[in-house]
Amino acid sequence: MKRAIEISDLALKTLSCIAILCAGGWALWVFWLGGATDWQANIAVDTQVLPYRDDLRLLVVHVKAKNPRSTSFDLDSTQHDSYTLRVRKIATDGKAGTVFHEDEGDLIASIDLLKLASGNYEFLPGAEMDDMQTIVLPAGSTITLTADMELHTGSVDEHGNPDTDSNGASTVVRIEP
Repeated sequence: MKRAIEISDLALKTLSCIAILCAGGWALWVFWLGGATDWQANIAVDTQVLPYRDDLRLLVVHVKAKNPRSTSFDLDSTQHDSYTLRVRKIATDGKAGTVFHEDEGDLIASIDLLKLASGNYEFLPGAEMDDMQTIVLPAGSTITLTADMELHTGSVDEHGNPDTDSNGASTVVRIEP
C-alpha cells in the first residue's frame, strides 16, 4: 500500500511538472505568434471645414492613432522615428481617368506631429491619441491629407540602410466656396 502511494505521488508530481512546462511553452508560443515585438497603429484622418474670412476657409484636421495591440510601443525622434501630416494641393487640370497619388501635388504644409509631442509618443495598449491641426486654405481648392507614422526597427535592410516599418492614412478634402 505504501509503495502504491509513493508511485502515485511521483506520478502526480511528474504530471504537474509536465503541465507547468506545457503551459510555459504554450505562453511563449502565443507570445511569439502574437508578435511580441511588433507594433500596429490604426490611423484615421477626420476633417471639418469652417468659414474663416473672405475666400479663405479653416480646415480642422484630427489625426487619430490607436494602438489596438496588447503591447505598448514608442515613437522616439532621437531614434529617427517620425509621425507627420502632409497637406498637398491636387492639380485642377486632370482629365477623366487621371490618377493622383497621395504624394503628388504641391506641398502646402508638412507638420511634424512627433515634434509637437516633445519628440516622444508612448502608445500604451488600447491607447488612442488625437492630434488636431488647423490650416488656412483658399476656397475652391482640393487637397490630400496624408498622416504617416514610421518606426525604426533597430536593424538594417539588405542595402545597409536603417530598416523601418510604417503605417499611414490618407484622405481627400474639397474646400467648398
